[in-house]
Amino acid sequence: MSNSAKAIGIDFGGTTIKSAVVQDGAVLARGEVIDTVKHRTADAIIGELLRVIAAMRAAHPEIEALGIGLPGFVDSVTGIVHELTNVQGWHEVALVALLRDATGLRAAIENDANAMAYGEFLHGAAKGARNAICVTLGTGVGGGLILDGRLYRGSRLAAGEIGHMSIDSHGPRGVYGNPGDIETYVGNRQIAERAERLYTASGQQRPLAKCTPADLAALADAGDHIAIALWDAIGTDIGAALSDGVWLLNPDTIVIGGGIAAAGDTIIAPIRRTICERTSALFHEQLKVVPATLGNDAGIIGAAALALEAR
Repeated sequence: MSNSAKAIGIDFGGTTIKSAVVQDGAVLARGEVIDTVKHRTADAIIGELLRVIAAMRAAHPEIEALGIGLPGFVDSVTGIVHELTNVQGWHEVALVALLRDATGLRAAIENDANAMAYGEFLHGAAKGARNAICVTLGTGVGGGLILDGRLYRGSRLAAGEIGHMSIDSHGPRGVYGNPGDIETYVGNRQIAERAERLYTASGQQRPLAKCTPADLAALADAGDHIAIALWDAIGTDIGAALSDGVWLLNPDTIVIGGGIAAAGDTIIAPIRRTICERTSALFHEQLKVVPATLGNDAGIIGAAALALEAR
């Protein structure tokens, strides 16, 4: 798909909100970053969004639409935000109507992982795929599904919640009470805590603040055996969860995105190995497991594309 029109894409995160002007999958200009935590209410954040949108439109008056990927349960048909997982104060907010009324632009909202998946499908690592599972790992674990060449949302527009797939029926409970949620093992905070425990057990002191995915990826690249072992364990956990998805959906491509993708083959290799160990050759011999290529722009690019398709 190619669309030469310009749109604003917005990636609404639990700590920051990033935006950009996008044309045919390319970022032309970036908007001011909004601090999600500082602006604690939905009204305050919407006010900041409208201010940033106005500034981008002033510089690019030909903008035709705007799209937002949000971390939670949203209705892309009615334009209502039901709730956001890690952001308080968002409950049954008619966001699309508010944005359309305030800007006069076509507007769309989407789950942030779906927006990431759509961006990678149109312009990134899943381009050309027919059936793909796209995973984004950050504060939590999100997923987006491309089935038969289309973004799949499910009967209640909530499909793809890979982070709540269980890998251990006796494991820690996730935010919705499900034991062994994969995101209780491989969210950013959980990765940092696992790293801190491993370094402490080895007699090394490494503060939690120095155990980010980027830090641990750099350590693994430098040959640090603890970081390499940790990534192998994390990849095994992710691969265990994705194996169920492979059995169920028989995808041709799996895309791994988010900060964890910085570990490159150090994380991709154990994910693929675990999938191969847990599935039949028919399901994995032609399966591609690849890192996302659009980086932090995937959700922005996907949201912009979805906005241009909105009616």
